[in-house]
Amino acid sequence: MDNEVQFPPLSHQLAATTQKSPTRCCFLLHVRPERLPEYIDVHQHVWDEMRQALTDSGWRNYSLFLQQETGMVVGYFESDDVDAAQAAMADTDVNSRWQAEMAQYFVAPDGGTNEVLPQYFYLA
Repeated sequence: MDNEVQFPPLSHQLAATTQKSPTRCCFLLHVRPERLPEYIDVHQHVWDEMRQALTDSGWRNYSLFLQQETGMVVGYFESDDVDAAQAAMADTDVNSRWQAEMAQYFVAPDGGTNEVLPQYFYLA
């Protein structure tokens, strides 16, 4: 008799969890390791217009974290409505200009396309 517990497919578990949130978003980006020093420096001087657009679009508590060895960037932000905040930001001219400027730092072909991570646990 097999005592192995059978779990539903992971995609179903993640879709059904009550721990996900419409107000928090975590995502991954992949920076070219040889460009990390410059990429980090650019983020020490984010354009005021970009900062204002993020705020106006509803982004709060926005942070970027780096795994130096791999160039993996973990981004996190909060908003009243993450989907609406992302859509509002995507509609800004400054975001288009910023993304075009940042494209040189990301691993091709899709390192600059953020991979949103599903939330499955939250402790308030």
